[in-house]
Amino acid sequence: MMRDFLREWADFPVIAAVGGEEKLALALQSPVRAVFFLGGSILTLPRMVALARDHKKRVFLHMDLVDGLGRDDAAVEWCAQMLRPDGLISTRPSLIRSAAQMGICTIQRLFLMDSASFEHGKRLLKGSPVDMVEVLPGIAPKAIAELKRAIDKPVIAGGLVTQWDEVERALEAGAVAVSAGTPALWRSRE
Repeated sequence: MMRDFLREWADFPVIAAVGGEEKLALALQSPVRAVFFLGGSILTLPRMVALARDHKKRVFLHMDLVDGLGRDDAAVEWCAQMLRPDGLISTRPSLIRSAAQMGICTIQRLFLMDSASFEHGKRLLKGSPVDMVEVLPGIAPKAIAELKRAIDKPVIAGGLVTQWDEVERALEAGAVAVSAGTPALWRSRE
């Protein structure tokens, strides 16, 4: 499955990061292959995920940002059974481990603000069952390149990316894809 994601992102490397239904509608009409759900609730996500699936989009759910769910194994299991996402995103290693044990693709989200957070992130990833890592902010090509060299996992850049040249710099630094909440980036560059 991971190879499928990487192949799809090689064709179109921008992932739509959506927090609500309005942006989801825009993402569904775009050439993006995947949607990162960065919000929603247990009441709205079933319909939103179904819409994304109907439009042949990959679905990744950010567990930390779903309203109405706990942050535990039961929440991961509920998402796996009820929403059947292609993957789960979290900043919490316990949720990543739980999802990995259930056979769900996982993305560890790391906020790299300084050298200490960079070193902490590397330690966190050692021995982690995570499949991919999302680095924030995505406008830090040096951090992306250094993390890519330090770990053996695909790196996704995300956060504060609003222009195509930022997407290109992140990809040049070694990111396999870029998640962005800016709808203009969800269309092919013209």
